[in-house]
Order: sequence, then C-alpha cells, then structure tokens
Amino acid sequence: MELAPKAILKERYEIIHKLGQGGMGAVYMAHDIALEHVVAVKANRNPLPQGSNQFLREARLLAALRHPNLPRVTDYFIINEVQYLVMDYIPGDDLNIIIKETGVQPLEMVLQWASQIGSALVYLHNQNPPVIHRDIKPGNIKLMPSGEVVLVDFGIAKSSDSSQATTSGMTGFTPGYAPPEQYGATHTGTYTDQYAFAATLYHLLTNQHPVDSLQRIMGNAVLTPMNLLNPKIPAPIQAAIEKAMSLHPEERFPSVEEFVKVLTNPANLKAPAVSVETSPANPVASERTPTVTSLRSDLSKQTIKGQPRHRVWLVGAIIALIVLAGLASTFFIFMPFSGTQPPTATASSLAMASTATVAPTGAPATSTAASTVPSVEPTAVSAPLLLGKGGEIAYVSDKGDGKTMQIWLMTVALNDKGEVYVVSDEQLTTDPVDKSQPVWSPDGKKLLYVADSGGATTKLDIWELDLSNLSLGALDLSKYPGDDFDPAWSPDGQTIAFANQGAIDVNVTRLYVMNADGSQVTRYSTTLQEMSPAWSPDSKYLAYVVKVNNHEVLYLRYLSEGYGVPHQFDMSDPLGRLGDVADPAWSPDGTYIAYTKMEGSMKRIYLARFQDRGNRITSLSDADPQGSHVADYEPSWSPDSQWIVFTSDESGKPDICIMNLQGNKRFDLTNDPYTDEQPAWQPVP
Repeated sequence: MELAPKAILKERYEIIHKLGQGGMGAVYMAHDIALEHVVAVKANRNPLPQGSNQFLREARLLAALRHPNLPRVTDYFIINEVQYLVMDYIPGDDLNIIIKETGVQPLEMVLQWASQIGSALVYLHNQNPPVIHRDIKPGNIKLMPSGEVVLVDFGIAKSSDSSQATTSGMTGFTPGYAPPEQYGATHTGTYTDQYAFAATLYHLLTNQHPVDSLQRIMGNAVLTPMNLLNPKIPAPIQAAIEKAMSLHPEERFPSVEEFVKVLTNPANLKAPAVSVETSPANPVASERTPTVTSLRSDLSKQTIKGQPRHRVWLVGAIIALIVLAGLASTFFIFMPFSGTQPPTATASSLAMASTATVAPTGAPATSTAASTVPSVEPTAVSAPLLLGKGGEIAYVSDKGDGKTMQIWLMTVALNDKGEVYVVSDEQLTTDPVDKSQPVWSPDGKKLLYVADSGGATTKLDIWELDLSNLSLGALDLSKYPGDDFDPAWSPDGQTIAFANQGAIDVNVTRLYVMNADGSQVTRYSTTLQEMSPAWSPDSKYLAYVVKVNNHEVLYLRYLSEGYGVPHQFDMSDPLGRLGDVADPAWSPDGTYIAYTKMEGSMKRIYLARFQDRGNRITSLSDADPQGSHVADYEPSWSPDSQWIVFTSDESGKPDICIMNLQGNKRFDLTNDPYTDEQPAWQPVP
C-alpha cells in the first residue's frame, strides 16, 4: 500500500513524501513526532521469506553500527505484514546523479570522498564477523550539503563467515562494480568491497561506467586504462585503482585499509607502472589461428554480383569461437572454495586471465589537422580493442570513383598506446547513384539511406539495404511524392520516421512515419515545418527540429500522447536556449541529446542533458586557436555512449572525425582529398 503524505505510522512517524521507489518497496521522508526531527522510513512489501529475512538482516546490521559515514537505524516495526525500517535521513544527491550532471570529478575531491568511504569500509570489515556491503557504487553514496559522503543501502550486505557463499540466487549487485566472485558460487569477502570501491573511484575520475568484470574475465572486453579517459590522473593513483580492480582477489590489496593508504600517499605503491589490459589469448593457438586481420583480408576478396559481402557478422562469430576456445581454462574460477580469505588461483588460471598478449600496433589516426591516415591492419595475434563497444561506422564518400557518393563501412580501435586507428575501411555500394544519410536498424543488420528514385513525382526516396543478403539489392521503401529524407528507425524496428518536402506544399517540410516495410504512411506535422527526427532509446519521445521565425528549435513528441502533440524541448524561452539546432542524436543510454548548433557559418557540436531541458548545455567543439572557421556537425553516438563520430570541415573539406564524451581525444579518421561525411555508428545489440 502506498503511503500518502500526512499518514502516521506507529503513532510517531508522519510521512512527508516519497524519496524513492524500488521493486519491493519504497523509501519515505518522515517527521519523527516524538523527537521532532526528519527521518527516512524504508518500507518492505516483499511477502516472500527471503525478502523479509534480508530486510530484517539489514536492520540488525545497521542497528549495531556507529560511524559518521554510515546511516544509523533507530527503529524497526511491522504493520499489516509490511516491514518498516527507520533510519537517519541523509540529504543531498547521490554521486551517480552528480557524475551525470558534472562529469569527471576533481581528483582532490574524489580522494577526500575515498578517505571517508574507506574509513567506513574499514570499520565494517573490522566488525566481528566482518560486514560486507557487496553493492558499493556511486548511486549508493550520498553527498551531504556539508561535503561529507555517506554509504547507504545495505540491502544485500552480509556478515561474513565461512558458511556463506554468494550464489546466483542472491544476486543483487550491479554489473561494472561487482567483481567476478559475485557471479559464481564462490565466497565474497572484504576483497569484494575493495573491487567495487575501486570501480566507483574509476567512474568518478573518468566519467565512464566500468566494464563488467564477467566480460573481462571471459575475454570479451577489457578495462580501458584510466589515463586514456582522463590524462590528468597521476600514474600512482591510476595504478592503485586498477590494482584494486584486479580480476583475481589475491592480486588486489590485502585490505581496503592498505588501498586507502596508497591513495592518500601514492609513494606507498611499490609498483606504480600501469599496463594496458588485453583480452586473454587462446593458450593453444597455433600459427593457423585466424586473426581479425587475416579474417578481414580473406573475406574482403568475396563478392556477390559485384557487391562486397558484408563481413562483420561472420568475423564476430569466428572471434567468439576463438574466445570460447579458451574459456575452458577460466571455468574453474567459478568453482566454490572454502574460507573467507581470497582464493588462490592456479598457475594456469593466471596465465589465462591475466597474461598480456601482444597489443595491436596499428598506426594511430592523427589529430584533425594532421596528415593522411591510411587504413592500417594491426599485427597482433589478439583481437583489437574496438572503440565504443564495437560496431562499424557507415558513412558516405566519393573516394571510390572521385564523383559518386557511396556508402562505406569503417571499423576503428585503440592500439596499445591508446591511439585511435582504422582497422578496416571498405566500400559497400557501387551502383552509380549518389547516396546520403545512412541510418542503421536497431539490430544493426540493415541500413537505410537516401537516394534518387528516378521517378517523375517521387524524387529522393528512402532505401533499405539488408546487409545479410546484399544479393537482393536495395529496396525503395518510401515512394512518396516529393523528396523523402532524414530517416530515423524506431528502437523496436517497427517504424521509420522521416521528413518530406513537396508532397503537399513545394517549399514546406513535414514529419511523417511509416511501417518498416514502407506501408501505412502517416503525417504528424500539421502547420509547423518539421524535420530531423530522432527517437529516444525507450521510444517515449521523438525529438525533432521545427523551423520557427527563421530559427531551428528542438521539439519533442510523447509516446503517451501518440506522438500527436508538439512540445518545445526547452520551455523557458520561446526559441529555447540551445540555439539553432540541426542533426539531433540521442545517446544510447538516453542521457544526452547531441546536436549541431548553427551560429551563422559556424557549426559546433553541443550536448544537452535530457533531464535539464536546456538548463545546461555543453560545447564539444571549440574554435580554432587562430580564429579560423571550424565546422563540426552530424554527430552519431557509439554503442556505449562514450564516443561521438561526426563530420568536420577543419581540414578544409568534410572528413569523418571522432572524439570522446568530454570533447577531446579528437582524431581524423579519413584525412584524404575526398568528401567523407554523414557518419552513423552501428548499434551492438
């Protein structure tokens, strides 16, 4: 039952309002009538014995604890089979909100927070028996107005003893912060909190969610070195955090206390060197083991009716088989072991999980003003560290014959120096018709693009290309009177939004939607000129651009209203605070809308945080130091929401460039004499 404001529990606690909602209950702010102060009341409505016992265990754990960076429990009771826990009310935002709002946190501030949270963890771990939190993450750390931080949410904490093991039935941890031992039937311990604590610091100092440890130990992903995301991090601090995030407990610090000592005095770290983590190599690989380079080289020779065969699916499948071939020697780490001390891995396990292989040595892409960057094949035996969690970048270029804009596919990666390089770059289409605006389907298997239909009444149409069966050729989807352009695939793959000019009025652009097969065309626009649709990842919103009084303003349509009513994105100003908007692109995690801000002849890429609705915007493009014209436009997001590929005219003609979410690490991927533009990053389901 929902607790309404003014409701009174136990004739003592008057509900003020709800603070948050979970799957099994909620947390409320309440007024303690007896002691006349504000408290937090946590309600548990899980009727199952496991949920009730877990809630009671949390109450008993917290009731016995007294530390300035931990909440206190002051009461526990049951009303109508609902459990209630009364504890200190902790004002302020959690660190996850702060990261989303402000990005990378200052090192000095993070180290202060680390000292406070570390003190709380040392206190917990020194209890008899030790108390293990098991879900440390930015969202479970509150920053109070005083500047102090408090570790909250002990819902899956436990008292450590030799009889308790973490099983799949007790999952409640958060991927990215949970070490491998929380996934299997092995014991957790103080070393588990150490990993999560370090992963939290990693996120605070890089503004990047840590990669899942299970994916790391399976060889499907690697932890990006912190200095590649934030070059300002001192090497000893980076080495300490990455050591605490080691996949094997025995490779971490002996305790959180030792970890904190190194953070507060990096000179205590005996081995400050930082190495790049690489995917585990196949220990039985021979000279005949295929590499990404050889696979791409062999497959590039195959064609179907003059069209190059799209190869990413087959390459991915073969790479997966290579990785799986080596997983047998990692399976043992999920086997149970006794005791609360870190398990001792066998020599073969360490060789499989932590022995570095030769990293890719491909030539890096230069900065946007540098020389030509060829497509360089890496010479490594291990798979390259693909950027943005993988996916190819589709774009249009005339470098095939020097005149026709064709669709090209590019794959980019990081070498062992953290430099971006091009793994492959191939022409996908060859027919002599200019193409533009490539757009991926949500499953990454098809491409939409815009091209001339050659018809008398239908000019530009939206075409579909199935990359799994190129022999079928492209399918003309829209066949609608006038020019069809700006296609946008809905996240469920069922609908395509697009703009049309000329179907009704020659000089008026309107917004339409159609089924994915081109049927059932519906017009959304009524009186406004609308274009450039972009769906939110959850389909709740359709962002688009409206022309108003010679300005381009960002608008939204809501799923809850059937996308039928236009709403201005920023309601505080008639023209919004984002400036003149073009090319809106929603980040895959739904946090930001990247867009091109039009300032006369200047084009720059900006970020607008969706929740802020124009209150805070950030420029990712800066003017040239010499004051020369710079134009960055047409942004597209990487699957992990950490990189943006875009078109830039900085070299004097359009090139495909890339930068990270902070607007730095810029690289020119196609610094050639041709026109390269309109990039689209392939989704990775």
